[in-house]
Amino acid sequence: MARVGLLEDNTVIARLSATMLHYVGHQVTVYEHAQDCLDALLLTGTHNVVKSARAHETIITLPVELLILDLHLPEIGGFRILELIQSHPHTRFLPLIFCTAAPEREIDYAMRLAPHALLVTKPFKMQTLVAAVSNVLQAQ
Repeated sequence: MARVGLLEDNTVIARLSATMLHYVGHQVTVYEHAQDCLDALLLTGTHNVVKSARAHETIITLPVELLILDLHLPEIGGFRILELIQSHPHTRFLPLIFCTAAPEREIDYAMRLAPHALLVTKPFKMQTLVAAVSNVLQAQ
């Protein structure tokens, strides 16, 4: 299965989501703070650097294969996180799921920033989140 990152400020939603995703076989990293998530994804020193068979190539492995992102966060806004992720060469194509109760105009903006992302609107059923994760992973 996959390594899934979850950045959600509601601890109940984060715990339930992580538990359900773990139950279906995913390894889930819950980022309690936006800065922790950014540090894990953007600081190249935390990535696994692997030399490929071709001597001139370096492969950067991110700590997660997919990020579930709430767009409304208290410290650093989800849109700022999204802008940083989309502008960094190592995370630009990181699969994303927006898990949010944001209004439609904000969701439209987020989807313009990351057209490859999927959307799960709050409130949601856990099966919806699990299906979204499966869909994103199958599309890779």
